[in-house]
Formats: sequence, structure tokens, C-alpha cells
Amino acid sequence: MKILFLTSRVPYPPHRGDKLKIWNLMKELSARHSIILITFVASRHELQWKKHLSEVCEEIHFVHLPVWHSVLNCITASWREVPFQVAYYSSSRMDKLVREVLMHSRPDVIHTHLIRMAQYTHAMSDRPRILDLTDAVSLYLERILQVQKNPIARMAIMAELKRMTKYERILEDYNIALVCSQVDKTKLLQSAPKSRIELMHNGVDLNHFVQKNSLQTDEARIIFTGNMSYYPNRDAARYFTETIFPLVCEKIPKARFWIVGQNPPRKITSLSAENITVTGFVEDIAAEYLKSAVAVSPVRFGAGTLNKVLEPLALGVPVVTTSIGVQGLNLEENKEVFVADDPVKFAESVIRLLQNPVLRRESGHRGMQSIRSRFGWSTIALGLERTYQEIIEGKA
Repeated sequence: MKILFLTSRVPYPPHRGDKLKIWNLMKELSARHSIILITFVASRHELQWKKHLSEVCEEIHFVHLPVWHSVLNCITASWREVPFQVAYYSSSRMDKLVREVLMHSRPDVIHTHLIRMAQYTHAMSDRPRILDLTDAVSLYLERILQVQKNPIARMAIMAELKRMTKYERILEDYNIALVCSQVDKTKLLQSAPKSRIELMHNGVDLNHFVQKNSLQTDEARIIFTGNMSYYPNRDAARYFTETIFPLVCEKIPKARFWIVGQNPPRKITSLSAENITVTGFVEDIAAEYLKSAVAVSPVRFGAGTLNKVLEPLALGVPVVTTSIGVQGLNLEENKEVFVADDPVKFAESVIRLLQNPVLRRESGHRGMQSIRSRFGWSTIALGLERTYQEIIEGKA
């Protein structure tokens, strides 16, 4: 079949969640199907990735959307009801190009990634189409409100939440909408009760995330990973550093915390200390996991399925996370993963794992078996392929 992917960011290099997902899905599907990609670029620098994308895509179309244009979009959206993140990606050029590609290339199914891009495909009722949400933006905004104290920021978030909750009704225009967890699905059904929403988890590149006997584990090393341009990751890094890590150090003075991820701002780099390392971008994140005794995911808000939980578990590295971080994975607590929302209990789980090599090994092994059997990208892509076929046949 011929599949059109519509994305708001170039899905290469696959170093962040949304890019990682789309790149791996296209790579898996391209072995059996033709892939067309339409995507925004914010600068000419991103055009260099076309040669890599051409490895999996038969057609690639770029639409230039400079930041100044997106900012202007948001200013003009101030007196409209459209969510700002939707307005940010508004483009008459994109709208025209999508229609042209549909006319000339005639894809069998349209895969629209994220609700911000639904503005270009929701009205095409004659086309088999999927809206891949990953998570519920309204749920993400609600969780930010729970920890945000600044009154001005709260007002802005509340306004965007009101707009987004109303806009999510657009799900009902699609054959199927996809999210990562049941919690996200339940939330979205409140906004769009007539929509059909199915689960599609994030996956792991099982060929990359494999154990390497050449790497030595540091039994005092704790790791947190994530793109630091994403606010929930910055919050989680600071929360662990300032609230949880001191409790760990009281029991294990030699403990060390590594914050690994691209684009750390000053507020994150300033956390560096004798026992805290902020690396910025690393070439091989799997190696960083394997050097660590425990991986932590102390996220306090956000939505969807988190790579920072899937990836270390795929390598057999035990994970301590909040309940938000493990949603949708159906992992057995205290055996395949350790879950704690209270900072004291979170610290206790980390301490317990650092002090008990047998528990680390057993928990890591159980988690690895579960993740590798269910969350490989080939498995995820096969399920998506069946979904495509179902809605194509339904339209036929």
C-alpha cells in the first residue's frame, strides 16, 4: 500500500520522542509499502536530512515554516478559539501541498501525526485516515497545572487547556485515533465521545538497545535521560536532584546522578556538582544506560508512553518511575518496574536497588523480557499495518 505520513517536524535524526517514533515506523513499513512524507522545516539546515529520509521514503516534501511566521500565527490566534500549538503550525502552503500530493500520488491511507496537524486532513472524509496523537494534550496541560505555581503561567495554561479540550472534538472526524495509554484514551473520550480511539504503544529499537559485555556497570550510578527542551523532563531532572537525590545520598554517600539528554538549559547545567553530571547530547544513549545501576523517571506530568522507561528496561537496567511514567505498559510493580509518587518512597526504591545487586539483576531481567517481547518496533508496525488495512477495506 501507499502510506502518506504528515508530520510537524522532520523525523530525523531520531533523537527525540516524536521523531524517534515516526522514523522507526516508516523504516519498518517501508520494507513492504511505499512511504510518502510531508513535513515542516523551520530552517534550511534541516534539508540535509533528506538523504537519510530517502532511505525509507519514496517521496519527500518539505514546507518551510520559519519561527517568525509561527509566532505571528500565535499572535493572530489570540482572538480566535484555536489552540496556540495548532495555530503555530498553520500554513496555507502546507494545506495546498497536502491537497496536491493527494491528487497526484493518491496514497491509500493518511497517517497524520499529532493533533496540531489535524487541521490539514480532518475534513477529507473520502480518504482512509488515522490521527496519531501519541498522548492527550489536554491531560498533559492538566498535569502541568497541578505543579505550576506562577499565577500568570496558570492563566495561560488554563486558557490553552480550554481551547484544546474543545479542539479535541476533531478526533471524531477520523476513522481511528491512536494514543499510547488507556489513561489518555479515557481523557480524550470525554472531549470526543463519538471518536474511535485505539492504543498504539511507543516502541524500542531492539537492534540498538542490546546488552554489551564490554561495558562495566557502575554500582553507584543513577541515570535520567530525556530531551531537555521538553519542560516535563527539565522539571523531573530538577525534582530528582533537589528532592529525591539528597535522600539517596544520606544512605549511599557515594551515589552519583547522571542527567543525559540534548539541549540542557542553564537551569539544568547549573545542577552539575561533584556527584551530579550533566552530559548534554550523547551519541550512544544505550551505552549510558548500561554503565548505570538504576534508571529513574521521576516525571510529575506529561502523557503517553516514555522512552526513558522502555529503553533501559529493554537493556535489563532496572527502573524506578512515577505512576505517570509507567502508564500503558502493564508492567508488574516491584518485579518488572518500581513505582513511587512520593519522594521518600521513590528514594527508598532507588536505595534498595543500589544496595541489592541480586534484586537489580532479577528486576532488570524480568523487565527486559517483558519489553522485548511486546515493544519492538517491528511488532508495533505490524499492528499499525493491520489497522491501515482495516480502515482501507472499510472505505472500499
